[in-house]
Order: sequence, then structure tokens, then C-alpha cells
Amino acid sequence: MMAVSRIMSRDLIKIDKDRNLEDAINLMEKNNISRLLVTEDDKIIGIITEEDIANRLATGRERKLKTGHIHVSSAMSKELMVVERNEDIRVAARIMLENGFSSLPVTGDNEIIGLVTKTDLIKILRNSDAEVLRFYTRNPIIVNPNDSLVFARKLMLENNIHRLLVTNEGLLVGILTERDIASGLRIFRRALDKYEHPDIHKLKVHNVMTPEPITTTPRKPISEVVNLMLNEGVSGIPVIARDSGIITKTDLIRGIANGELP
Repeated sequence: MMAVSRIMSRDLIKIDKDRNLEDAINLMEKNNISRLLVTEDDKIIGIITEEDIANRLATGRERKLKTGHIHVSSAMSKELMVVERNEDIRVAARIMLENGFSSLPVTGDNEIIGLVTKTDLIKILRNSDAEVLRFYTRNPIIVNPNDSLVFARKLMLENNIHRLLVTNEGLLVGILTERDIASGLRIFRRALDKYEHPDIHKLKVHNVMTPEPITTTPRKPISEVVNLMLNEGVSGIPVIARDSGIITKTDLIRGIANGELP
């Protein structure tokens, strides 16, 4: 058993509920994180993630609003599910999987003292000699570089996934993540300052995707994948093989939750 307190992050990055989404995105980028705890009168009342921001910016009624005009409170998740600091990490992994969370606040003495993320959890796998073959997702959903960002976001929502592989004539040319989409939608809102009627459907996957992503193969050890994720700041790595796919932090968390890793 390994307690959550041994791997949690104690540096809690917070934002007030009345700040705007532009502030939230800038704070995430500054700290290279994908979530912020939300406060009201210095009390933690919720959490906001890149996914929350992408969801909010992609809704039809918000498409003509600038990120500086949308409050954090309108996009955050208000119901906080927590894990106690002495709980086993496998329990935290199961809670994340069952609820689609990428992080959990950690409590001690009836207050939030830390945050455990998927990144924190996969750090325990840095020396694992298990192979990628056992854990990666086969036949992932793909998009074309010329597909619209709106279409790509719809695919993510319908399939409850956080990234898409981008292929052109069968060749991998990029990867599209929620962070890419949030950045793309922010670019669109800045266009509102210059153009009277910008068309969001003209924003294409190739405009915001990450080109030439790092890749791996099925026989590589999990330790190599984890170190790539940590060093490159990515959450998913395409797997190049006859049975192609992608290995994500979620795949690794599933291995931890099921007792297959480390």
C-alpha cells in the first residue's frame, strides 16, 4: 500500500471565481498545469480544468463572447470529490477512472491539503519494465488536418476522450488535445476584435494541432513512456505498429487501479 499523501502535490494553484477564462488559461500556461482550484473569499469551492474551459468556449451561446467576458464560476465544476491523505493510491486511481477525473483534492483534518493528479500517479511507474503492449488503446479515433475544430471537439465529447490522432492518407501528422482546442477557441475570440462575423467553422484541426508528435512502439517499457510524458509534458503518445493506437495517462491509471502496475 502507498498512501496518497506520499505522491500528492502540495502547491495548490488557485483562482477566484470572479476572474475570467482568459486569466485562467494564462495561469495554467504559466504553471504548465491543466487545472486550478477555484476560491470564493479564499475558501476552495470548486475546480476548473482545460476540459471545462473547452466545453464552455465551444457552446453555441458563448461563441461570440471573448474569454475575458466569461467568468470562471460559469465553467468550473462545483461538486468536489475528495480523497483522504491516508487512502491507498489505487483507490484514488479508481475514483478518477469511475468519474472521469484527472485530479482529486486531498483532505487531512477536514481541509484540503493537496491535490493528486494523473501525473502524480504515473510518477511511480518511472522504473516499470512492463511493456506498452499490455496497456495501450488500439484503433483510436482519428481526424483529418482539414476537419473543423468544431467537428473534432464533437468527436471528443461523444467518445469521452481528451485527444485525437491526426492522420493524412494513413500517415500520422499530429495530435490534437483539449489544450490545443482551448487555445484555438481563444484565437477565434480574439478575431472578434478584428472581424465582424468570423466563422468558427473555418478554424481547422491543422491550425492548432501539435505536429509531428513523439511516438512509441508496443515493446517499449512503460518506464520509457512515463519519462517521455513527464519530460515532454504530454498525456498521450501514439503507438506505431501494425495494430496502431495510443497510450495515455488514463491507460496507465487503469493499470494502477487494477493492480497490474507498477
